[in-house]
Amino acid sequence: MSSSYPAASIGRRLCSQLYELLLVGALLLTVSAVMTGLQAWLGHSLLLDLLTQLALAGSLFGYFGSSWVKSGQTVAMKAWRVQLVSQDSGRLMDWRQAGFRYIVGLLLFVGMPAISYLAWSRNLGHGREALLISLAWCALPYLAAFYDKDRLFLHDRLARTRQITLPKPAHPGKGRRRPAA
Repeated sequence: MSSSYPAASIGRRLCSQLYELLLVGALLLTVSAVMTGLQAWLGHSLLLDLLTQLALAGSLFGYFGSSWVKSGQTVAMKAWRVQLVSQDSGRLMDWRQAGFRYIVGLLLFVGMPAISYLAWSRNLGHGREALLISLAWCALPYLAAFYDKDRLFLHDRLARTRQITLPKPAHPGKGRRRPAA
């Protein structure tokens, strides 16, 4: 079904992800506000810090995973008519593949920059230079699309998914006849 649709352009996918940043930022701020209130009420502890991190990661997986499995589209992807499908079948992902894609994304967009920052901050100190170098790792999954034969982002290649462009929906008013006056 979905395999007959064309691959989404790099520009369309990037615009969708920029929009996604706004939505994810709002989600993370909301979860952080709840967890900060909980920390203020219960007091600061290592266990509560860990619970906060798990709540943030869990809320992100809840948003992305349920969107990918249910319709193949997050809110931002719907706005840009982009759908995420399995490379192999062209169908929507199952929970296992959605979880794998989420873990790959976490490693590429959080893990690699964090490891890079820890390494560079030992040599450069905890300054702007170490932060900028470590954030450059976030560009790697996107730059990979310019070298990939199918123009897939690195996280899509590793998770065996691809993003397609859906056709414009039919305009509800087109094709109707106006009543005679």
